[in-house]
Amino acid sequence: MKDWKLLAALPLVGGLWAASSVATEPVLPEKVFPALDQILQAAVHQSPRMLDKALDLEIAENDRVTGKAGMLPSASGYYRAYESRDKRADLQSQGIGAVTVQKVYYDASIVQPIFFWGERRNNAKMWEIRQKISQGNFQDAYHLLAQDIRGKYLTLITLKLAAARARFNQRFTKEQLAIAEDRLARKVISEIDISAPRLNAERADLDVEHTAFDLENARQTIARIAGVPIPTEESIPDAVPVLAYTPETFDHLLADYVGQKDLPSSEAANLRYNLEVQKLEYANQKVRLRPKFSLAAGVTQDEQSYTVNVANKYQINSFYAGLQVTWTIFDGFAAQAGVRNALARRRQMENDYKETTERLIEEAKSQVKQVYFSARTMSLDDRYLKSSESFVLTRKDDLTRGIVAAEDVSLAQLTLFEAQIASYNARIDFLLKTGELLGLLKKDPVLAYAPAN
Repeated sequence: MKDWKLLAALPLVGGLWAASSVATEPVLPEKVFPALDQILQAAVHQSPRMLDKALDLEIAENDRVTGKAGMLPSASGYYRAYESRDKRADLQSQGIGAVTVQKVYYDASIVQPIFFWGERRNNAKMWEIRQKISQGNFQDAYHLLAQDIRGKYLTLITLKLAAARARFNQRFTKEQLAIAEDRLARKVISEIDISAPRLNAERADLDVEHTAFDLENARQTIARIAGVPIPTEESIPDAVPVLAYTPETFDHLLADYVGQKDLPSSEAANLRYNLEVQKLEYANQKVRLRPKFSLAAGVTQDEQSYTVNVANKYQINSFYAGLQVTWTIFDGFAAQAGVRNALARRRQMENDYKETTERLIEEAKSQVKQVYFSARTMSLDDRYLKSSESFVLTRKDDLTRGIVAAEDVSLAQLTLFEAQIASYNARIDFLLKTGELLGLLKKDPVLAYAPAN
């Protein structure tokens, strides 16, 4: 009885949604189902997949700090204290052999780079850029997860409907089997005639178990990948409502995307970032053989001999401060090769970026077309669904007038179930293709839940 109430309410729900649809912006699943939006927000921080990606962000932040460290002062030092047995040449004439001596050596210094021809600053910028790449990769990973969650959540709806259809078919086949068994008992049909109803009833029982298992497994899967509690069957929506499609909306999005100087797609952005890194690497290679200047200060303690007798040593404490210069004068032409390689890689990346930009534009055009095809298919399936709904109503009216049997109404109802599943799948495909397109265009609102560049 519950299934019949659900079926009667579905056309009304679809009609209400059609009337309230906003045609000026693309429809996404979480706009239709607020519960899905809560799952998507939680998945950023609770999904096992995103927890792993968050570690990449932490690594990138630590690398950025490491790169910046080259511009800051560095302090170092060592300390050594020990006792030794020394043979003093100046004491041998006095008949003294080895003597016990305590020795202490230490060196503490601090160095501040002051002029490295921009090399240290460039290194710090490189790691900042790589951090932005990691953030973009995190957003990409989250969007893939969001699409996966959207698909699995929407599939719950069709699985729930399939389970309802299986239960309805189980009742129907049992009724048919009871009629056949009664006819067999009255010798109206033979044992051969009863075999088909019995097989249909057994198959219907199997379908009920199978669809219930699929639904339970899907509920556990979405909980696992999103890191949220398992959704109850009661919380799963009963229907995917009618969706609006306006080609002008997607054409405008495509025109806005193609008209941009730098495409916002993550793949294009990462190539731009890597190209910027390569430019900095080229600048560093050009100054590889130039002298580098730093300020240095420190204190040391050592031993030194000021006489011809090298065994006669004195403890020396030294405090120093001044300019430190390091200069690699010749490195076997490695610097020149590094400059040429950096320039070649830079040109290679520029070519790759141009090719990627052209390919991404074609992909965006193709995805807009895929949304169009999906919308056309959705429209056809919706029309078939309305026809099936009308057919069920007609059969019920015929049953009231005694023209058809109750069996004919049940068969029409099973056909309606199939039409509903096909229609919902078409609507789901449209929603997912819309999300995929918006992800490529960097217009998907769900990206706001992930850290921005």
